[in-house]
Amino acid sequence: MPAASSGPPVPHTTAEWERVRQAKLDVLTRDPFAVDPADYPGVRPEVVASWRRSMLAGVDPGARHYAPDDDFQPRTRLAAVAQPIMNRLKDEISDLNCWGFLADRACRLLTVVVGDFPLAGRVHRQNLRPGMCFAEEVMGTNGMGCAHETQQAFIIAGTEHFRTDSEILTTTGVIIRDPFTKRYAGTLGAHCLREYGTTALLPLVVELGRSIEAQLLASREDGEREFFDAFAAAQRRHRAPVVGVSRRLCVVSTRARTVVHEADEELLRRLAEESGSRSRTVQRQLSSGVTVTIQVHPVPQPRGEFAAVLVLLPSGTSMVDDTGGDAGPGWVWEGAPADFRTQLARALRNGRAVLLTGERGCGKRHEARQALRGLAGSGGIAEFDCALAHLRPREWLRSLASAVSGDSPAVLLGHVTDLPAELTTAVADLLARAPVPVAGTTTDDAGHDGAVARVRESFPVLLTVPPLRERRNEFGQLCASLLAELGGGDEDGEQAVTLAPRAVAALLASDWPGNVRQLLQVLASARVRVSGPVIDVGDLPARHGRNQPAHPLDEVRAAERRVLMAALRETGGDRNAVAERLGISRATVYRKLKRYELD
Repeated sequence: MPAASSGPPVPHTTAEWERVRQAKLDVLTRDPFAVDPADYPGVRPEVVASWRRSMLAGVDPGARHYAPDDDFQPRTRLAAVAQPIMNRLKDEISDLNCWGFLADRACRLLTVVVGDFPLAGRVHRQNLRPGMCFAEEVMGTNGMGCAHETQQAFIIAGTEHFRTDSEILTTTGVIIRDPFTKRYAGTLGAHCLREYGTTALLPLVVELGRSIEAQLLASREDGEREFFDAFAAAQRRHRAPVVGVSRRLCVVSTRARTVVHEADEELLRRLAEESGSRSRTVQRQLSSGVTVTIQVHPVPQPRGEFAAVLVLLPSGTSMVDDTGGDAGPGWVWEGAPADFRTQLARALRNGRAVLLTGERGCGKRHEARQALRGLAGSGGIAEFDCALAHLRPREWLRSLASAVSGDSPAVLLGHVTDLPAELTTAVADLLARAPVPVAGTTTDDAGHDGAVARVRESFPVLLTVPPLRERRNEFGQLCASLLAELGGGDEDGEQAVTLAPRAVAALLASDWPGNVRQLLQVLASARVRVSGPVIDVGDLPARHGRNQPAHPLDEVRAAERRVLMAALRETGGDRNAVAERLGISRATVYRKLKRYELD
């Protein structure tokens, strides 16, 4: 489930599932661009948003097929490392009417384990095999697809699923990140019949996901450990872009993403191999046309292997570390995590349009709004979503032209790389002549070809917003800013809500895979719960507070015990009739009776 929401809970009764189904049917009759989660208070807003994305992706809610990738090669490091955990999951779910999936970073199936439950045969008849894709744009709203899309843990129950054939299920998804690189490695999901699903299922999957991450950490060879330790140390020391390369790996720091492209990896890898065991400094031109000075620092490796950390500087400059110094002319530096704000404000004041990039949910729109508000004063900001320009291109462009010409004191363009190709030239021209501050946002995984490249290049300044995990030193300040954005007090003049120091410490202890977007959800939930002006640990969602939940299996087992007891009552204790009613074998019935002390 996403970070705590102030909306309705996960549905778990027939009446609740029916209410959600009716809401979904209504959504399906609407223009997806007109769908607003606020119009459906009985459904979790995250689910309505997922329905909307599924409609925009063209998913057929009545489809019953699974989409395979025939060219997929399942031999991945994640699959190999996670296999012991998947075996453990299979043991855990053997009596829980569940099955488990492990998917790669494209949400393609790597491994499936199936327990002993009524529809196990149906799962096998679907011919599940490695390569089948469960991404949201392919399968619609589902636990794994939503986790993949939002990069946070998710649970989808019953009729919350977009496809009708999945409405009998409760599905979950938990993001797995490589502890070394901090990058998204894949998704783990455990699913069951919806009547067995509870909110306790997701903590179980989270626990197993963390076990897989621990296995990923433990499986690293000594040479890899030294390599990542050296890369992390270089990131802390240098303000310059840092890249780590070995025979099999290429790791790029946040500051290097706007400088180093995929086409540069082979060059950097060759420099590392040629350096041997000696440090050296060379000058090379990157695929972007930028000439850089590269300091190559080899990392000791086993015989036959090589690795190095490379620090990239503008040509003609010397090393700059965290003690200060100027990066020199001709280079857009991002500096320490908070420095991008100073550069953003400076560029906007100088009349230069700025494009903010970064991971999903890292707060690009929030930072752009903060900077533009500082310049716009009380005049407000005109916001435009480039993804919506496809609907009415001419009207959208006219509105943008009016705002950029001076009708609005500041302009914010969201999702700029989703701009229709036919508008890129006109928008670039508007940006070049804009007399008002303009900021744009896009994810750093957007492509760089064709129209996408043209619209990116129309912004003279490109800055990267660091992910939340790299902004720990400003965490308290960021929380205060987000709380202010949520609304500090009520209409009666109540003083602004603040975070208690121990609440800040509790939040700081989390890894925040969903970045600033996830933090905002947590703060919004706590803001609703708190009755006074200070949010304390007890007002935070359970996973961030001090009260740890019971074992995640307890609630699942309790629900299954209730179902089994009801079947016993309805059949007068006839074990054969219970097995037939529940669709499981008689041996499984006896095993469950013994397990739950009902024999």
